[in-house]
Amino acid sequence: MGFDAFMVRAVAHELNSVISGARVEKVTEPSKDELFFAVHKESFHYKLQINAGAGAPRIGLTTESPENPKVPPMFCMLLRKHLTGAKIKEVRQKDFERVIEIEFETYDEMGFFTVRRLICEIMGRYSNAVLCDENYKIISVLRPVDFTTSTKRQLLPQMAYEYPPSQNKKDPLSETREGFLSTVNDVNEKTVMNLYTGVSPLTSREIFYRAGTGAGKEELYSAFESYIEMAKRNEYTPTLIIDEKGEPFDISPFGVMQYGELYRTVVKKSMGELTDAFFAEKERINRERQRAYSTEKLLKNAENRLIKKLELQRKELEDTEKKSDYKYKADLITANIYRFRDKCEELTVTDYVFDDDGAYTEKAVVIKLDKGLTPAQNAQRLYKKYNKAKNAEREISIQMEKAEAELEYIRSVRDALERINGQADLEEIQRELIESGYDRRSVKKEYDGKKTQKKPMTKSPLKYITNGGFTVLVGKNNLQNDQLTFKTASKNDYWFHVKNRPGSHTVLFVDGKSPSESDLTEAAEIAARNSKAAGEERVEVDYTKIRNVKKPAGSKPGFVIYEGYSTAVVSAKAKNDNADK
Repeated sequence: MGFDAFMVRAVAHELNSVISGARVEKVTEPSKDELFFAVHKESFHYKLQINAGAGAPRIGLTTESPENPKVPPMFCMLLRKHLTGAKIKEVRQKDFERVIEIEFETYDEMGFFTVRRLICEIMGRYSNAVLCDENYKIISVLRPVDFTTSTKRQLLPQMAYEYPPSQNKKDPLSETREGFLSTVNDVNEKTVMNLYTGVSPLTSREIFYRAGTGAGKEELYSAFESYIEMAKRNEYTPTLIIDEKGEPFDISPFGVMQYGELYRTVVKKSMGELTDAFFAEKERINRERQRAYSTEKLLKNAENRLIKKLELQRKELEDTEKKSDYKYKADLITANIYRFRDKCEELTVTDYVFDDDGAYTEKAVVIKLDKGLTPAQNAQRLYKKYNKAKNAEREISIQMEKAEAELEYIRSVRDALERINGQADLEEIQRELIESGYDRRSVKKEYDGKKTQKKPMTKSPLKYITNGGFTVLVGKNNLQNDQLTFKTASKNDYWFHVKNRPGSHTVLFVDGKSPSESDLTEAAEIAARNSKAAGEERVEVDYTKIRNVKKPAGSKPGFVIYEGYSTAVVSAKAKNDNADK
């Protein structure tokens, strides 16, 4: 919903009740779309936030304290010039639009009493803030609008301010029963939104829901009138709507019933507390998702680079297969060198091919030569090409083995990234990539004397309990996998990993006891669900004792080799387990 006209009305009412009569202490502009006013009234101090950004435009009291730029923008400088020390006379909504006007009483440069007006337009991507004088002549604009931006309405200094044009819809606050019944034709969840100004989809659906199933015009008007009367009496219930993931979904100045038990609602004490809770959490989640996206992009680019590298190496390896032909022809030239002395373009020599019975037949072989070289020189050139191809084959095979191991590592990190649960999990994966050299962003180091101290793990592995009472721990990333397998587990505990696919290290702790087949199967299923094979019906999982798992020197985090293992085929379908996340 964000800020529809009902929300704007509720915020304007709260601001007028709380900060009318307050004086402006300080004005800041921490970002290009955001303004903060520090005001005080009697012994109370408040912060007013105005955000005109397209993503989350809003206005209201806040407790946020963002950092400010060293050099304030020009609009901020003008606001300080005109409004510092000014008294807030009134905060009001313009008609029933998404516009709030704040009127200030102050003194000009000559010491004469004057009025200034800050008009806040909360209208999605068209949001703006405009400073006007007492006659609504524009002094400055947060985002100027000229003819290249809009031919219908310009916002430039020295122009007369004009309110946004109406949407040719009716004002719901002045509607009558007769007018409503004569205006409405079809009754559905969009009816009120389509006919009346300032009504969001959430509000329109809520009114339709309160009208009841199978409602007609009369029932819809009754619900509409009840909603309007709450707004006229300024009886607000600041409501935060939380979805099934526990994330903020929407806000409303009134109670919301349309979601039933699907979503949870939380009532806040004030509109300022509501907007703070909603937008601050939304921005935090967006920042986390952006960080996760950038990490995913980094991994995807690394994976694509390795895939292309392996393709080129495979082609180079195919070219080295000609090495036998080089040596074969060089040997034939050397064996017949006595027959040819002059430079020529080709040689025809005889080769003897032995069959299965030990007999041989003669075979004429034509060899193309470099006419600028003698036959002996051509033979030496072919031997050099043979040796070069033989060395290249050995080196390319080594490089391909390294690239395949690196690709396997990258895919294991991507698999862990898909199963993160919160910021701490993401930070551990980013830390792993930094330590592995993939993420080269600067990292703040903590020093203890001259030694660099590694930051400890902030999250514990996933924890499960089998029906037999055994503990199963699952690493959330490769650093945790190494810690779990080689530091936490003992040599007689059981280690599980999905076969030949990315997945987490899973350890069944036995504490000297013998687990049943059922416990081993449960642990294997947990390993399968915490892997790239999650959701599949039949998944192969290797398992062995910890003593059989080794980590090669210099290998990437999470990489191990193991022997003496068994393989179980289990289901990786999701189950209602109670993992401690």
